Amino acid sequence: MDPQQEYEAGAAAFKAGHAKEGAEHLRNAAFAGHAEAQNQLARVYFAQLKSRSDLISLESAAQGGDHVALFVLAMCLIEGRLMEKDTDKALVALKHAAAMGNSMAEAMLAQAG
Repeated sequence: MDPQQEYEAGAAAFKAGHAKEGAEHLRNAAFAGHAEAQNQLARVYFAQLKSRSDLISLESAAQGGDHVALFVLAMCLIEGRLMEKDTDKALVALKHAAAMGNSMAEAMLAQAG
C-alpha cells in the first residue's frame, strides 16, 4: 500500500474499533512520510501516555528509530508530562526527529528558528 492507502486503512480500522491494526497502518504511513499520519500517530501515543511505564515504552520506541515517539517525547519534555520540563533536551529530540523525517518536528523548529 502507498502511504495514503495506509493512512486511510488506519483511519478505517480505528473507526471499526481495531486500535492495534489502526496504529500499525498509521505507523506505516507515518514512516513513509505521510504528515497527517504522523500527526494522528502522535495523538495516539500521547493519549496512551499515562504512567512511567508508558513513558519507558515510548522512550524505547524512540531509541528504536520511531521518530513519532521521539517527537512525543520532545512534547513531554516541553510540557513536563511524566518527566521534568527540559527545553534543551526537547530541542535536541526535535532536531533528531526532524532529521529522521518528522514533519511536525520540522515545523516546530522552523517556527522557533
